[in-house]
Amino acid sequence: MSKLFKKSFIYLALILLALISYNIEDAHAEDGYSENLIPKMTSIESEFGKASSSNNYISTPSWLAFDGELSYYKTDYTAWASTQETGWLAYEFTTPKAISKYVMHNSGTSPTLFPNTWTFEAWNGSEWIVLDSQNNVTTKDWAKNPEQSFTFDNNNYYNKYRINISKANGASGTARVGICELQMMEKNSNPSEPNTQSITLDRNVLELLEGSQDKLIATVTPDTAKVIWSSSDESIATVDQDGNVTALREGEAIITAKIENTDITATSTVIVKKPINDSSNAILSITLVNGITKEYDVTNKVLNDYLKWFDSAQGKSTFKFSKTISPYKKVTEYIVHDKIASFEVREY
Repeated sequence: MSKLFKKSFIYLALILLALISYNIEDAHAEDGYSENLIPKMTSIESEFGKASSSNNYISTPSWLAFDGELSYYKTDYTAWASTQETGWLAYEFTTPKAISKYVMHNSGTSPTLFPNTWTFEAWNGSEWIVLDSQNNVTTKDWAKNPEQSFTFDNNNYYNKYRINISKANGASGTARVGICELQMMEKNSNPSEPNTQSITLDRNVLELLEGSQDKLIATVTPDTAKVIWSSSDESIATVDQDGNVTALREGEAIITAKIENTDITATSTVIVKKPINDSSNAILSITLVNGITKEYDVTNKVLNDYLKWFDSAQGKSTFKFSKTISPYKKVTEYIVHDKIASFEVREY
């Protein structure tokens, strides 16, 4: 073997080793993110989330951008496309995610159909927050690389994310802009740390009488997370930072428990009622399905018993009313549940 050949062989080996090392480093860089968090969709909504868009061509609804197909067309359309040059494509997770990477796949049709300028946004419950923005991704860029990947810093958890397109690349057909597949990823966390946050309350509805108090219990992940409590209407019900709810006046208020420094919340509806006064009266007017109306002068206790019966009973179940009709000593009238068309309560 000649010295020249030996040198050439060594150089080639060094080049291959450098390429292998480069690919390994790239692979490790990609290991910093999760797999695509959007499971394959076969309709607009699944148990994992929901797709939506501002507009779509009749044969290319929003969920086709999450169907797992990376090209625009096979035997049928496998992408989302809009008849407008601007608009948005969104996915809403059923549980919050801290998305910090997204990938758009576009192949199988002209690059003029793909977005040129857009923002990637998250919904915080009241407004869209811009997490990433891209400008002038041209047809040449899409032709060169039909898979575009974008990363950004985000440690907050949101349920809903979207691509908001402000400029297309000049497609002239019925479809003006489209995306074959949109994928979303989280940054991998330290294995010793939890990578999800969540909060739930022990009750979705809490009924209280004016002046009374009860406690809502929040369960959070991780259990070290701090919970911030608030009331939508402190004139009806207040809540302290331990979850103790105090009912002030009749009405409804929403109690919100929020994980500090996040948009992750859980809510409970507090219904405040006036204390029952058995001595107060009301006229209960019941209209039957045959058009006949029955009226009863009842105490609040009888009225509340009737309301509880009406909500829980069905079919031939009856409720009895006592009436005084001269010359009889006592008259009892029975109302059958499935004969009631409507009723009205007039307090006095």
